[in-house]
Amino acid sequence: MFIVHRASTGDDWREATALLHDYVEWVRGWTGVDPVAEQPQLGTELVRPADHFATRDAVLYLAAWEAIAVGVAAVRVQPDGSAELKRMYVRPFARGRGVADRLIDAAVAGATERGCHTAWLETLRGPMDPAIAVYRRNGFAESSTRRPTLSMAGAVVMERMLGLIRPATSLRTAPTCRDSSSWPQGGEQQEEQR
Repeated sequence: MFIVHRASTGDDWREATALLHDYVEWVRGWTGVDPVAEQPQLGTELVRPADHFATRDAVLYLAAWEAIAVGVAAVRVQPDGSAELKRMYVRPFARGRGVADRLIDAAVAGATERGCHTAWLETLRGPMDPAIAVYRRNGFAESSTRRPTLSMAGAVVMERMLGLIRPATSLRTAPTCRDSSSWPQGGEQQEEQR
């Protein structure tokens, strides 16, 4: 059985740090790209993830399998009222068990709760095709309007509409973010037996 929950304790942040380091090494090995060179803010996220993902505009979810941290996903609310899904990673031994689906469920629920109109992410065609299949299965499609910020060939943005779109006038202002304690916990409904 696994549980998805919002990172909040010291132990959670230690587990998050380990998972984010695993994520970086996995991306380097699988794609041949150094994600820290491509996204310099990732270097500081690796040192103190709580400073980046326990904020008014961001949250990090952990998936634990039998008390072992096996997956991570972060959400950051953007000024346009969208939510970026970031740092999605499931350790190889836990793949194929629905962990990624539950992490995406928690991230989408959190973004919807925050009033976001769209969830989006960046990924890479080719080496990340298995991840792209997971995102498609969870309602994401390639965006026709967002451009990738990643500079490498094959970068793609995928997005998914969330709930009702807010009126255009509200999109000109900052997102309607509540304090980080209002992010859904994610664990209570996110249990799965396999």
